[in-house]
Amino acid sequence: MGRILEAATLAFTRDGFKGARLRSIATDAGITIQLLIYHTKNKTHLWHKTMEYILNRYTEISSKTKALPKSVSAGERLRHMIADIVHYTSSTPEIHRIMTQEGSQLSPRLVWMIENFSRAWHLEFARLAELAQREGAIRGDIDVGRLRFAVTGMAAVPFSVAAEYEYLTGRDPFSRGEVAKTIELIEHMIFVNH
Repeated sequence: MGRILEAATLAFTRDGFKGARLRSIATDAGITIQLLIYHTKNKTHLWHKTMEYILNRYTEISSKTKALPKSVSAGERLRHMIADIVHYTSSTPEIHRIMTQEGSQLSPRLVWMIENFSRAWHLEFARLAELAQREGAIRGDIDVGRLRFAVTGMAAVPFSVAAEYEYLTGRDPFSRGEVAKTIELIEHMIFVNH
């Protein structure tokens, strides 16, 4: 199933849901179309499985942050969450490309993604940001809903447009140093004491 999900990720990233073709995904996965349909039933089911595959990477990356002791401040937890988001988007730039396509109009796929993944992450980020505001770690006049989208954009864009970033800056956005600099930039922009 791994080869199928990798091929489907590439197809949905490159061609979007409407442009992706099951026959091409099967060919890229090195299997027959019949075997692909046996495993995935239809394109919508394959899209759901692909998104679960992509989005579950964030759960893996964020597991250390979720395991932090309760004594860790909200501001420090938010710093860890932001680092997790940057590490996730640098390891999975496909997610931003797919979300840019899917998030532009309400569809059953977008609703499925929000209800199964995005809503919980959004609420978790907003709750933590509100607590960090009360602690004085981040500015109190920032709308936490907007902040989550701003952080996601700052975290994802350098990796989803990596060729442009590297051409203009001369730096590989995926290098360890550039990933760290992306985290530092976001922290500098939202934390009171950076």
